[in-house]
Amino acid sequence: MLRSSSSLMSLTPFLSLIKENKLGALLKVSAGVKPFYRLTWLAAAQECGLLKRLAIGASTFDQLAAQLPADAKTREAFEAWLQLGVRLGLLANARLGYTLRGLARTLAEPQNDAALAMVEEIAGLHHKLIAETPARLRSGNLFTLADQDGEIIARSSRVLEEFQRDAIRKSFPRRGPVRLLEIGCGSGIYIRHAAALNPALTARGLELQPAVAEAARKNIAAWGLSDRVEIVDGDVRALVAEAAFEIVTLFNNIYYFPVEERVALFRHLAGFLKPGGFLLAVTCSQGGSLPVDALNLWGAATDGAGRLPAVTEMTDQLHEAGFNTVKSSRLAPGESFWAFKALVSKS
Repeated sequence: MLRSSSSLMSLTPFLSLIKENKLGALLKVSAGVKPFYRLTWLAAAQECGLLKRLAIGASTFDQLAAQLPADAKTREAFEAWLQLGVRLGLLANARLGYTLRGLARTLAEPQNDAALAMVEEIAGLHHKLIAETPARLRSGNLFTLADQDGEIIARSSRVLEEFQRDAIRKSFPRRGPVRLLEIGCGSGIYIRHAAALNPALTARGLELQPAVAEAARKNIAAWGLSDRVEIVDGDVRALVAEAAFEIVTLFNNIYYFPVEERVALFRHLAGFLKPGGFLLAVTCSQGGSLPVDALNLWGAATDGAGRLPAVTEMTDQLHEAGFNTVKSSRLAPGESFWAFKALVSKS
């Protein structure tokens, strides 16, 4: 007769780990594994189209694997990847197939696209920044704009949209002809908010990255604003200043300019304003949350860009550039997210 036997788990390895002062480190690392895996898995699920697919409804393994090579090894690897999603609480696998759970289901909802883009930015660009910066600094090979996905950045920047929209409501006139120049217009969403606030407003959106500019043009057309708004791609520093605008905006992109060039930039932007016009700059500044610190790292480690400003530094630089009145205000409670309204003299 065959007999099976079992023995109690030995505590000796654990006692050794404690004695050698290794257990605490292992437990702390283990605690950080799941959040890291979850964000990385979610970003991959978005990139491969799984979130969009399962947002419609349940799908079986065979349905999900239909677009992959049919060999056994590929199917085995894909099933293991899906199983990791189940283990992370982001998927469920029931009789009807795989469905989204928890954070994955929430992020798949259209109104949460900015938060989803932030996950993509953290798992992609931020991970690269943290992992590669020391080696790049040793080799003198700084990051460039090509290291980021401009469309993801444009989407993720909308996480603070409501606070920035409030700054527009408080600063922009609600009636009468107004000409707006927006530097770094991204998706064009803030031009849309300004146009909705004032039906007589017209605008030019300037975007450095051609692919992002093209996406903004499509958005402007879809929003029915093509007769009031033009989107052009280019660098504002290469344009001849013309005093043709009542408002110039610089939203979430001062860190695209080196610190030592910002006074000259502000002085150049003042040249686009009519007498009595104003510049509205919105930016994260020093001393914010962890994602803000990662943004500060991006600016500091990217060729042609610069670290985040301090609040007093922004104010001083605007004054030095010739703006005689500068008003600063915190936009988001608990976050270092600020608006700076700088006025030029009417004379």
